[in-house]
Amino acid sequence: MVIVSRLTSNPNIQNYCLISIRRGFLQMLLMGLVLASTNAPALEPSAPSVYQLSEQDSALEQILGQTLLLSLANVSPIFSANYHQLVEWRHKTLNSEERDKLSQMQQQLDHYWLYLDTQAECNTPCVSAASIPKDQYYLAVIVKLKQLMQQAESTSWDTLILEDKLSPGQESPLIESIKWRLFDLGFLPDKLKTSSELTTESETISPQATTHAESIARPELAESDNNLKRYDDELVSAIKAFQRQHGLLDDGVIGKQTLYWLNQSPFVRAQLLAKNTLRQQIFTRTLPSNYLLINIPAFELQLVEEGKVTLDSRVIVGKASRPTPLLNSQIASVVLNPQWRVPRSIINRDILPHIRHDGHYLQDRGFDVYDYDGTRVEHSPQEWQALAAANFPYRLVQRPGEKNALGRYKFHFDNSFSVYLHGTSEPSLFKKTNRALSSGCIRVEKVEELARWFQTHLVKDTRLWDKLMSNTTQSQWFALSETLPVYTVYWTSWLDEHGKVQYRNDIYQLEADFNLAVTASIFHIL
Repeated sequence: MVIVSRLTSNPNIQNYCLISIRRGFLQMLLMGLVLASTNAPALEPSAPSVYQLSEQDSALEQILGQTLLLSLANVSPIFSANYHQLVEWRHKTLNSEERDKLSQMQQQLDHYWLYLDTQAECNTPCVSAASIPKDQYYLAVIVKLKQLMQQAESTSWDTLILEDKLSPGQESPLIESIKWRLFDLGFLPDKLKTSSELTTESETISPQATTHAESIARPELAESDNNLKRYDDELVSAIKAFQRQHGLLDDGVIGKQTLYWLNQSPFVRAQLLAKNTLRQQIFTRTLPSNYLLINIPAFELQLVEEGKVTLDSRVIVGKASRPTPLLNSQIASVVLNPQWRVPRSIINRDILPHIRHDGHYLQDRGFDVYDYDGTRVEHSPQEWQALAAANFPYRLVQRPGEKNALGRYKFHFDNSFSVYLHGTSEPSLFKKTNRALSSGCIRVEKVEELARWFQTHLVKDTRLWDKLMSNTTQSQWFALSETLPVYTVYWTSWLDEHGKVQYRNDIYQLEADFNLAVTASIFHIL
């Protein structure tokens, strides 16, 4: 018992034991099927063994779900080939050779999860990757992937083309096609009905189907739909719901972005969900119990305490030309009423054009100007305009206050990109749906709530903090009792708390760069 205890304290040996147990269970299940088919009395061909099929199907479906996700995520051609084979084996009694192959497929899955454990870099003990297939979120994703694949196989997905944007009340020959598309995606269930023939057929629904649309042929349009070319109110409501689920402005106008997402096929959606889910699952199992997470394409920040989200906030991230980097670091200090030492790149790109237009810009925005010897410099508005149009050999520091671009708080963490979390002097920008607006730093909408959390949990000198809260012009750094990990990630698809798939624009065009592929050597195929 002592030896076993010492051995299983090693994470890799623990994983191996879990894999061996799971593999042994599968082999016992398959062996039971063999014995059942050997010892059971002969059955008439018209009366197959329901018990045998259900047990086998249970084992097969468990492997199929994992294999489907890894196939869609382009982990290895092995999983793609296995998936197509598993689909063929559904509801079929497997022979001895096929059962051996099924067991090998499970081994390949096990080796993949074990491989992830060997690659993980954790500051705290990792959760074994072998636990990923048992995670409730993961299981819910598998259900969605199966739905999307069923839809991909049963629905044509022609590209919809609009020459101009389509607004509510307008007419277009494309309206009927848009209605079908929204019906297929589950956004317009009440606009369609089945014919009497389809109603009879729909009484038997495929066990893999989870919606009516997946189990029957496409229904007829409702008879009350007299004008199939008019963009009516019910369609507007459906489009708005569609836009919200894709992070778009829900104005009901079908423009380029809305049309782009209407044209994304179920298979493309399944790939996007699978790739992002695998990235998320691999990443989140290595996280500590407390941390800040910023999902860049979602424009969202989450504060996590003891594994639970305690604060959600909108954020503004870098524009496509100046993207927010993907990084992990530690917030080590908080600055109350920060000064802004403007990076040279922002001076050249953003501030000099304002000065050229308005010589009073520096004074109005509270900037102090210094030469490179540290001497403060003053000029007339006309002189500032002339200097901004030619050589501008100065540094800019914006004083604390209402106009300071960093707002009231700055959360500092070491990184090579000179980015950090902070507030803003322009809170109205948080109302925009596309919040890729900054020069790379992350602006937080609920910055007051976040600052209060730091003050309550981590700030050392809370007495000085309370004393300075009424002062908006004195800048003060506050040390923390311990650092808080902060991560920026890039996830463009996920399941929300209602089980709906959320999609977001690939604002930095990075999706194609994420590579989850592995070599065949990790499978140790005999």
